[in-house]
Amino acid sequence: MKNKYFRTSVSHAMEGLLYTAYNERNFRIDIVCAMYVIWFASACRLSEIEWLFVISAVGLVLIAETFNTALERAVDSFSEAYNEAAKNSKDASAGAVVICALLAAAVGIAVFADRIRIFMAVETITSSAVRLFVFAAITIFAVWFIFLFGKKKEDRKGKI
Repeated sequence: MKNKYFRTSVSHAMEGLLYTAYNERNFRIDIVCAMYVIWFASACRLSEIEWLFVISAVGLVLIAETFNTALERAVDSFSEAYNEAAKNSKDASAGAVVICALLAAAVGIAVFADRIRIFMAVETITSSAVRLFVFAAITIFAVWFIFLFGKKKEDRKGKI
């Protein structure tokens, strides 16, 4: 049934994102990488066009990972038995995520390749106790988020 209200649609979309974050370690890793990229980019004083490329690349990876999760769950909902076509569909979807990640890496290399800018960013990040504290807090959050946030596999069996 189609959602009658926009607010309901947004609520369901947020549930989907939370489901993906809670159940997919790779999505959590992507979010952590995005946090570090944005943190680093803010220290590099990027131009508007560089920000556009960086944010687009990060968003593309997160979108691809979300679609990959949706496709995997849809395929899994048809049968738990092994099926070669289902495997191929899931592998192709995962391959799309890899392509997006490689594209994001290429954007990162193009934007951050200037060594002077990298050293300036590291200097900026380490220039104050507050920035070092924020970086450490992000790192602690990242470890918790990646490894401890999601459900255990035995808790998810048989649930879509």
